[in-house]
Amino acid sequence: MTYTELYGGAITIEKLPSTFIDVSHIRQVPDTQEVFINQTTEASGSFDQSLIIDLLEKVDPLGYEEAMQLHLLDIVPDHVHNQPLEVVESDSIDRYFSYVAFKPEYKKVEPGSPKQIITLLCLIRLDKVDTDVVIQYIIPLHEAGKIDFNGYSELDEKVKDAYSLFKEIGTSFTVQDWNLFG
Repeated sequence: MTYTELYGGAITIEKLPSTFIDVSHIRQVPDTQEVFINQTTEASGSFDQSLIIDLLEKVDPLGYEEAMQLHLLDIVPDHVHNQPLEVVESDSIDRYFSYVAFKPEYKKVEPGSPKQIITLLCLIRLDKVDTDVVIQYIIPLHEAGKIDFNGYSELDEKVKDAYSLFKEIGTSFTVQDWNLFG
């Protein structure tokens, strides 16, 4: 199996599809982040999806949902709340998967603007180095509507396909060199 190296090879994830572009080749990215874009094209236009891996200071709350909500304060509008999906254990580390969905707030709506944004989230708590890893997969959508991970609409299928890829990324997250954390 081939992997995408992050943070100079100190962390790896499952190999990203070739459509994902490393943003650090285009602009500067903070040392604590790895950022990729994936441009998708549909009949109604194209949007750049974003995959962001962020190494953050561990927050104190005991529960996953409370910790994730604290991390979300800097990511999504205040009225948006985390929707848990599942917990997956791999290499003795739990990965907490969830999502948020919201309608963007525009001062002026441009033609082709997304009708809603779904952000798939994975929180990995690395207790031994007091680090929370937050992985986000931001997906702008042309369609408005309720997201149902058990539904069968075209929108639901699109989101479930994205989640399948995202889950592979989150479960394959592996620390190769713990010295990255000091």
